Parts: sequence; C-alpha cells; structure tokens
Amino acid sequence: MQKNMLNITIHSLVLISLLSFCSTFMYSSAAQKIILPLNLQLPDDPFWREDAIEANNNLNHFIEPSDDTNYADYRYVGAHNAHVYYRFFQTVRQQDQTILGHLSYGIRGLMLDTYNFTLGWPAAIRGPEGAKVCLSHGKPGFEAFTQKGHNSYQSLQYELRRIIEFMKRAPKAVITIYLEDYANLAQTVTEIKAVVAAAGYNPLFKPTDWPAANDTTNQTWPTLGWMSANNKRLVIFTQNSPNTAVTWKQYSHCIENQYSTTDENLLWHERPESAATSNAPRNVVIMNNFSDLAVTRATWDTKQQVSYSTVKRVSTNCQAKEFAKGRLFNGYYADRIVDSCNDLLDDPQKTIFHYVNELNAKTNKTQP
Repeated sequence: MQKNMLNITIHSLVLISLLSFCSTFMYSSAAQKIILPLNLQLPDDPFWREDAIEANNNLNHFIEPSDDTNYADYRYVGAHNAHVYYRFFQTVRQQDQTILGHLSYGIRGLMLDTYNFTLGWPAAIRGPEGAKVCLSHGKPGFEAFTQKGHNSYQSLQYELRRIIEFMKRAPKAVITIYLEDYANLAQTVTEIKAVVAAAGYNPLFKPTDWPAANDTTNQTWPTLGWMSANNKRLVIFTQNSPNTAVTWKQYSHCIENQYSTTDENLLWHERPESAATSNAPRNVVIMNNFSDLAVTRATWDTKQQVSYSTVKRVSTNCQAKEFAKGRLFNGYYADRIVDSCNDLLDDPQKTIFHYVNELNAKTNKTQP
C-alpha cells in the first residue's frame, strides 16, 4: 500500500513538473502570430512571396510589452548582421532567415551595415531604381563576394520597405535598427524618406518627435503606448553620424558592450566608441554576444548564446560588474537566432525569448 502511494506521489510530481514545464513554453507561444500578404508587389523584389510564406510559417515567440512600458525599459531580441542571410550570403552567413522571418519569429532589433554602392556590371543591387545605399558585410567588392558567393546586393530601401510592410500588419511592434553606417549620410536620409513615401506609411520615430531624449542632463523616452498611438515605432540609430531628420546618433543615446566575443569575462566591458561618450546621460543599453569567427557557426555553438540560462547569467554578471551603471540590456544581439532557438526548443529548453518576455512582464513601468 505504501509502495503504491509512493508511486502515485512520484507520478503526480512528474505530472505537475511536466505541466509546469509545458506552461512555460506556452507562455512564449502565446504571442500573436502575424501574417503577411503573399501577393504584394514591391520594387525589384521577386522573392517577396516565398519569403513571406517562410515568415508566415514561423511561430511568434515575443509578447509585445504593455503600453505603459517605457522604451528605456523595453527588452527585446536583436539580430546581429540581420541582412547576412542565405539568399544574399551563400558562403558565410550570420542569420538563418530573411529579415521578414526574423520579425515574424519575434526579433525586434536589427543590426545592418550600410555602404555606398559603386560597383558596375556584373554586380547588381536589389530595390527601387536609383538606390545607391546597399547592405554588405565589408565594403562591396571582392571581400563581400567571398562571403556572398555572387554579386547581388540588397539595397537599404529593399529591406526597409519589407520592414515597413511588416509593421503595417503589426501595429504594436516597436522595431529598433542600428546602422553601422559607411554610406553617404545625405543619401541615406534621402532613401529612408523615399521608402516611407513609397510605402504610404511612416512609422519613423524622429529626434524632433521627442526632444527629451536629446537632453544633455537627463535623457527620457516615451512609453511604447505613446509610440504605438502616434505610430512612432521605427527607431533608427547610426554609429558614425549625428542626429538627422530621421535618425538618431547611437553613442549619444546608447551604451554598448564589447562586440565580436562570447567570452563572459569580456562581455561586461564597454566597447571603446561607446566608452568615449561616457559623459552623456544615456539609458538605452545594447548587449552583444556573438563571435568574431568569419564562418557560418554551427548551432550547437550559437544556441549557447541565446539560451535562457546564458542570457540570464550574462545579464546578472554585467549588472554585478556595473556595466551601464547596472542597467539591464534593452536589445540583446546574437547570431543564428532562429535555428538556435528552434534547436533549444526541440530539446526542450528555454530560450532568450522566455527571458525577455519575463523581464517585460515584471519590469517597473515608467510614464513619459
């Protein structure tokens, strides 16, 4: 009798543990799935339909935070080199799906490298006619070709238009872009404006929309609710350029840790360009955790950087070391996010999305 009772107790505990574990994963998948139209016709974009199908097949793992969450307290997952995916980088890539796929999976931060496109035939640039700002990894030409395996480049307009089309379907999504900008600034601004005009939809959050974020003594940001209500949901930072009519200067507003390393003894260090602006009252925090290896890394390696336990450990360690004056990250940027998280979920293990969803659910809410 006692043995039977013991077996029942053990089975009950196992069942409770299993239900608790399943509920944890249901928490992640409770986010609303966003469906893109398949028949959209965009300038020089013959891949839209198949890429939208791939994106629509993703489960969205991100729960949009409550409206009273301040942008400076908003946690999200970001893709390092978000443009470096297989269609355009067939030899070496850092991501597994298109930017559309990233967004539908729940990624809300994108790092993009912009360059002037000066190549002639046989190189080509995708996007509206006359586009001159392209996305590359390394200057367009031989170096980029060794990673791409061909001479076709995305224009900034090509990917930005896709992002805006996604945002039309996701009115609560607040998306942050970091441009590692080597392209002509005036041309970049012109092309950003051209995209929103062509899309007939302008979600840009501009420096003039919220002057308090430029304050030299106490920078403050709006709530996500204000951003959604006013359709100011696309924030574009530039590494090398000052504020413009449509972009924000990154290091005047953001603190960023060391990049191109997964060494947890180094991740709490501030990168030199960020540290050089240490007197600015910045409260937006960028956390990098990706390798500098110029190869397509296996997911058995990259999934470590996006596991729940790793992200929580890195965050706790950085806070203890007083990185960013103890502030938690806003965007956490990594490589091969989609396949790495899928591998973790297949195990099954919790991912970074579980962690940011938890943080957003319990963060201290602040009003603008």
